[in-house]
Amino acid sequence: MTKTLIVLLALSISFTTFMSCEDGTDGIDGKDGVDGVDGQNGTDGEDFIPGATIFENKSSLEPLVAIHSQFNYVKAYSLLSSTDVLSNDFVLLGAQDGAGLLKDPNSNGYLYISNAEDDHAVSRIYFDEFMNPLKGDWLLNSDVADFARQCSGTMWEADIHGGSSDLFLSASESIAYDVKGIDPYIVTPTPTADFGLDALGEFSWENAVPLPKDAYSGKTVIIGGDDDSSGSEGQVVLYYSENADDDLQNGKIYVLRLKQISDGAGGVQDVTAGTIYNESNLDFQKTYDVEFVEIANGKDLTKNEMEDACVAVQASAFMRVEDIDYQKGSDSNGRNVYFAVTGRGPGAGTYNDWGTVYKLELDTASPLTGKLTQVISGNTDTNNMDGNVDLLQSPDNICVTDNFIYTQEDPNSFSRNHSAYIYQSDLNGNNTRVVLELVVRQDLAQGGSTGVSGEFGALTDVSDKLGEPNTFMLNLQPHYWQSDDFVKGTAFPHNQGGQIVLLKGLPR
Repeated sequence: MTKTLIVLLALSISFTTFMSCEDGTDGIDGKDGVDGVDGQNGTDGEDFIPGATIFENKSSLEPLVAIHSQFNYVKAYSLLSSTDVLSNDFVLLGAQDGAGLLKDPNSNGYLYISNAEDDHAVSRIYFDEFMNPLKGDWLLNSDVADFARQCSGTMWEADIHGGSSDLFLSASESIAYDVKGIDPYIVTPTPTADFGLDALGEFSWENAVPLPKDAYSGKTVIIGGDDDSSGSEGQVVLYYSENADDDLQNGKIYVLRLKQISDGAGGVQDVTAGTIYNESNLDFQKTYDVEFVEIANGKDLTKNEMEDACVAVQASAFMRVEDIDYQKGSDSNGRNVYFAVTGRGPGAGTYNDWGTVYKLELDTASPLTGKLTQVISGNTDTNNMDGNVDLLQSPDNICVTDNFIYTQEDPNSFSRNHSAYIYQSDLNGNNTRVVLELVVRQDLAQGGSTGVSGEFGALTDVSDKLGEPNTFMLNLQPHYWQSDDFVKGTAFPHNQGGQIVLLKGLPR
């Protein structure tokens, strides 16, 4: 609403007071007063126009997150929801998972590339300089021949990770088992193209994360998570090329193998050659030597052949390796890699019921050796019963900053009867607190019965991109929010909505 300031003309009024005495002489007439000088008219005030700001709701739907009291200084704003229709009729669909934000080279705004996991697709959303969503398109959709499920993803940024071009690495965990490399700037999308990076090999890829280019100068290092619970179970995967810092064609494939395990009395002992070990052989917050062993001709193997090859080299087993991230802040920090293991749930008879988070410290000279420590565990009352977070249920996505680990939950397969949380921990997994939780809105759910259905996708630090400290984008997957209106033929066959929010004030 336009408001105008009005300045009133001030008037000066003089009063004359007369005084008389009973027998006194007449007083002398006073002189006429001199009129005062008129005051100047005030100038009209300028119309009030609120300053453009990043930090306000851009979506018609309120943020589907609730901030916990210890983080009441963090504010959430909804950027885009499936209730919104953009200028070119783009609608946000599917369960938003992995993502990356880039400067738009053709404007003052930004490009946001994001998996739509349940639609097996990848979207590109255009924002202006104040994070108003403008339009969107699809870089990949379900009409691609391999129909691969796009689980999580990471933006390879040339300035950070090497080479001369940015590339969105989108990981496929089922149906097809590869990592796709998608040009985020392509003028005319080809959403049914394959984009497969065959040299990285076939696993149940949850994510593929490139390390900073100067963590190992002149080398290409990508750490991946194998979200598997069958065959060789889940592996920590390493793609390594010594040819250049952007070689995605000629590297070798390795998997993690323990060199040390627990001695059962709080100490450490060397492994026995020819034996496969898993998480049950590790004590919480104890550190063990590890190595990466090569899978010969790995790029030529099928998924099933890869399972056999991992068994043959005694790769160490983890119960579904989910998301991966590295510590920010310096080249040496980039060699500190963290990964979440989602677990299998109570009663499944495995060695990890509620989920764990590990810190992998790669050696300075080579990424093929390092040290491994379990820093977060939900197994407080089961398995080794030595965990530290008794609320934790199925850690899925993870975001690591200069100073903190942010662990995000996916309680859809098994739960402790609370909706999905995001936790903040220090870099050693201590001082864990709940930051926020996913809001389960009964009015958005068919039939109003939802349980705790929903999870988080990517939590991305966008502080440097936006020039705003402690600012993050967060993808939400409210699985309970379903509508036939979200189904768009074979290209987008699923019926779930989603949302992207902006968090202000979350510590880095």
